[in-house]
Amino acid sequence: DARVRASVLGYFGHMWELYTMWVMVPLVLATRMQGTALSWMAFWVLSAGAVGCAVGGWVAQRWGSARIAGVQLGLSGLCCLATPWVLGASDAAFYSWLILWGVTVAGDSPQFSTLTARNAPPQAVGSVLTLTNSIGFAISIASILLFVSLSETVALGALLPWLAIGPALGLWALRPLLQDERRSAASAEV
Repeated sequence: DARVRASVLGYFGHMWELYTMWVMVPLVLATRMQGTALSWMAFWVLSAGAVGCAVGGWVAQRWGSARIAGVQLGLSGLCCLATPWVLGASDAAFYSWLILWGVTVAGDSPQFSTLTARNAPPQAVGSVLTLTNSIGFAISIASILLFVSLSETVALGALLPWLAIGPALGLWALRPLLQDERRSAASAEV
């Protein structure tokens, strides 16, 4: 089913980035701080995802899950691409970027689950979600292993933009659902 495929492939793009970003946050923060301050800031960056999930869920009731997933996936992808410039920016820009990334990298996750559950055949929702999550976490493991290994020899500013591959592919896959939501919104206004 094209709609299930769109949400599942979008989720896979999200999973390429999410857990790898979380694993890399302490390395990024170590460019500016250490010790307890680093631990607390890593906590705030990762927990900012709860804001993205809650606000995204609230806004999705009006705008639709595909739109919210697309916006958050796009913003998190832009955060990946901004890495080379933001690593050397002011403290205010650096920490704002990390918090925005924390909000958006996780905020699309419940939207992908909603889209997949909504579009899967009713008799197979549990199986589709289980298989999707399993493949998604396998993608995360591969991404984490790759990026952690490369971080030993490649500068973070050159490495982290490659996380944007996931959001880019996820946005490409999500296009049919975004088009459906646009059509639904347009017909509701008429």
